[in-house]
Order: sequence, then C-alpha cells, then structure tokens
Amino acid sequence: MAAIIIVFTYGAVVHYLMNQSLTRTMDPEAKVLIILGASVKDNQVTSTLYSRLEKGARLLQENPQLLAIVTGGKGSFSSISEAQIMKDILVKEFNIEEQRILIEDQSRNTYENLINTKPLLLDQKSTIITSEFHTLRTAFLAKRVGIKTQLIGAETPKTKRFKLELREHIAIIKSWFFDSSCRKY
Repeated sequence: MAAIIIVFTYGAVVHYLMNQSLTRTMDPEAKVLIILGASVKDNQVTSTLYSRLEKGARLLQENPQLLAIVTGGKGSFSSISEAQIMKDILVKEFNIEEQRILIEDQSRNTYENLINTKPLLLDQKSTIITSEFHTLRTAFLAKRVGIKTQLIGAETPKTKRFKLELREHIAIIKSWFFDSSCRKY
C-alpha cells in the first residue's frame, strides 16, 4: 500500500510541476531561445514538435532581439535534420528572419542537444522551449552540463500527452540514476 501511495504522489507532483512550465513567461534578459527538436518522420514534424515551434515562434515574434537555436540531428526516418526542418518552418510559416536562427544538427537526444548547444550560447542568458512533459528532465540535464537557463513548456496535444508523460516519468528516473555521462559535467 505504501508503494502505491509513493508512486501516486510522485506522479501527481511531477505532473503538477510539468504543467507549471506552461504558464511561465520569458525572462526579459534572455538573449537566446533554444527550441529542442523531437523526432520527425518523412521530413514532417509531429504535432508535439509543431507545438514547440508555435510557442517558440510566438516568443521570437514578441522579442525581436532574440536569437534562436533549433536543435536535432538527422534520424533514420528523415533525409534532413530535425533542426533544418524546424528552421524552414520558422522561416516559411512564422516569418522569422532566417539570420536569427542557428542550427545545431548533430545531436541524437536531449543530452546531446544541450552539450552541442552550449558553445553556441556564448554565456548569454537563454530560455529553452520544449514540451511541458519534458521540462523537468531537460532542466536537470541543463544544470548537469552547466547551462543556466529557464524552461518554458509547449502544450502537448491531449491525444499524446498521457503516453508521452508516462514514458517521460520512466526517462526521468533513468536519467537521474543512470546517465553517468551527464554527471561529469
């Protein structure tokens, strides 16, 4: 019985903290907006990634001084990188100026997104956009690699939220205990 209470309490607290990221406003001192990639298939973004791009585009439109970094390498289901696809969407669909967008296209996961993006930040204040279910793990991975940042969540489509959040609970525990490669940073 105690184990059930612990699991339920953990799930409820983590769910609450994830949802808190949806209401955050951007730090006015931030100079860089990092939009984390998510898998693409046949060079098409998922609704989850599109939600991140929408949120990022809105913040870029509201803050014309911001530089954006889009992250994500080329997966096995796409002929071009996630980052390039993201940049193309920001430019073509949201009218973000191409010169405001840098690409990090070598990463295969969140940890690599952050490691590869860190040198591009030039120690400037940043804000990371990712899905709300992904903000907690991203926050502690960013801390481990030495990126001081703020996280803002993009809303996951309700049809995908339960499955992705459940998977993320497992990923949080896995990363916390087993991502030893992160602990050295």
